[in-house]
Amino acid sequence: MPYLVYPRSDLGRLKLLDRVTVTASNDAELGKGFLPAELLTDIETQKSAYQSVYDKFNASLSTKSKEVREKQECFSKLDLYVRDFFDVLKRRTIRLEHPAEILRFYNVAINGELPDFRKDEDLLKTSENIVKGDVNAIAAGFPAMANPSAEEIGDVLTASQKEMAEIVPADRAYEMVQKELDQMREPIDDLIREIADYIQFAVRKDKSSNVRRKMRTYGFRYQYLKNEPQDEEEVETETAENK
Repeated sequence: MPYLVYPRSDLGRLKLLDRVTVTASNDAELGKGFLPAELLTDIETQKSAYQSVYDKFNASLSTKSKEVREKQECFSKLDLYVRDFFDVLKRRTIRLEHPAEILRFYNVAINGELPDFRKDEDLLKTSENIVKGDVNAIAAGFPAMANPSAEEIGDVLTASQKEMAEIVPADRAYEMVQKELDQMREPIDDLIREIADYIQFAVRKDKSSNVRRKMRTYGFRYQYLKNEPQDEEEVETETAENK
């Protein structure tokens, strides 16, 4: 026996409520409305509020995704610059026969072992040490690094810090609207079940297949057991949706 299933996604809920609104209006014009006027008003009010928060959620998620992408791009570039800097620093130290102590200005071990900068915060700190270290190395009489220079590292570092900072407000805004949307789901689910109850009560004397047919016109769906024959209109609906 097929059983009624309710939408579990935000988009699914909104699509059903949109369908309910259209079908209820058409039935009312035919003088065969199943839903009372006060419920229709409540549907419009809650659907509008739900749609508004859902749109806000999508916009917030888009903004957060954009900030994360831009941050990742900046940090990938910074990581490349830092690795290039250290490669050139070690080769230059050997080529110009600088004492190994010069490496300490850049927080590199005298044996050439690099600091660990796999984490974002460590990469920022390593970059800061490079910028400061180059100033101190120059003051100690060593030539400024080039290809890339500490100044270039500093520019990419500044951009990375900016992108890192912009993620926080975007993430907070996303969390707030996500919580707001989550709080709306239960009353919306209650509303959808109330709609179903009204329709099923109104057509309770019809055959089961007719009840399901009317429910489907309002956007409701049914789940069938494995190998259970489906109603003809259900098969047609699924076929049309899969085209």
